[in-house]
Amino acid sequence: MKETTAIAHPNFALVKYWGKKDSNQNRPAMSSISITVDSMQSKTKIFKNTQSNCHQLFINGMEETDLSKILPSLFYLSEISKSDDYLVIQSENNFPTSSGLASSASGIASFVTAYEAHYEMNLGLRDRIEACILGSGSAPRSLIGGFVLMDQNNNYSCTQILQKADWPVDVLICIASEETKEISSRQGMEISKRTSPLYQDWLGANEKHISLALKAIKEKDMSRLEKVTEENCNFMHEVMKTSKPSIIYMNHVTNSCVAEIENLRASGHKLFYTIDAGPQVKIICDPKSTNTIKDTITHRTDVVDIIHAGLGESPRIIDED
Repeated sequence: MKETTAIAHPNFALVKYWGKKDSNQNRPAMSSISITVDSMQSKTKIFKNTQSNCHQLFINGMEETDLSKILPSLFYLSEISKSDDYLVIQSENNFPTSSGLASSASGIASFVTAYEAHYEMNLGLRDRIEACILGSGSAPRSLIGGFVLMDQNNNYSCTQILQKADWPVDVLICIASEETKEISSRQGMEISKRTSPLYQDWLGANEKHISLALKAIKEKDMSRLEKVTEENCNFMHEVMKTSKPSIIYMNHVTNSCVAEIENLRASGHKLFYTIDAGPQVKIICDPKSTNTIKDTITHRTDVVDIIHAGLGESPRIIDED
């Protein structure tokens, strides 16, 4: 039986989107800039389901009853491939799932990559982006390595700003909790869009943040990228906090990590943080400071783990034989 397996890496936004323009088509309400990271991955295998007339999805070995995230992508691709096969989809993450580490983005990107190869479709980037965005608004960014811009003003085109070799920064992912979050990103965005008094200001700040971050990345200016990334991150969490009900993903470990990052910066190290819809803290830093930062965070906070990564590449097909 033919099986196809793909690997994709998660991405972490430096300039984030929080809010959907069109929930039915899963369209983000704003542009975003992200980094794809290398040591974390989603591995997805697909093959024809010969046992039952339905699609089956397994994540980390457990069968999922809710296929609502993956079916829009699957239906889009099956329209192009003209296949009416029922599939078994087996996806595994080597990092905590549904906890603010972009497992949906890498999972969907790996599925789309596997499906395209399985049916020998030779898709263009536009169709890959469309298939990904239907499953996760941030998944298209995982189609590209390095620093990535997703531009909502240009039909959510995704372009590489810099590749890994251009600016080889390190990324430390500080795991503050491995628990699955209670409010999904998709639910949280809808709540914030409806109820936060800061939401319109958040939308309005996006263009400025994108412009500042693009300039800082192209000039490899760590201090300017630090300023805009942390401002954008903290603004997003204020939008969440002022929603009704209030959405708070950070915990005491998150806060202690941020305090240590500020202390390290004050002592001359080049680093900054970003935090997505979960408690985990992502530190982007000069590789010269990586070991000191890792040791400090490990000994002075209650982090569960620290994952060391660099910038990652685009998805790829692997041979498991």
